[in-house]
Amino acid sequence: MNQPINETESEDGISLAVYVALLALTAATLAAGMLGRNGRLMAISIAVIIASLKASLIGFYYMGLRRERALTWVILGAGVLAVMILLVGIFPDLTFRRL
Repeated sequence: MNQPINETESEDGISLAVYVALLALTAATLAAGMLGRNGRLMAISIAVIIASLKASLIGFYYMGLRRERALTWVILGAGVLAVMILLVGIFPDLTFRRL
């Protein structure tokens, strides 16, 4: 007997997997923060990468961006580009400042 697949069950499984991934990424961010004073720039870089992964997961699965049109992706890309430009401006300050 063929029974239809219930969409809410598959969505619940994906939501749970995304939630667990977010928890794991949060733990990874905490671990990256404990790299110490010598690896401060590396810890910040890793934390920014992990934060962008977490933001992507939240946007795609909880905010429904994976079902949006192309114009939304263009607008999102412009925002990501602006953030990247700001980060490029911040990292030299972190590198050359005195502690």
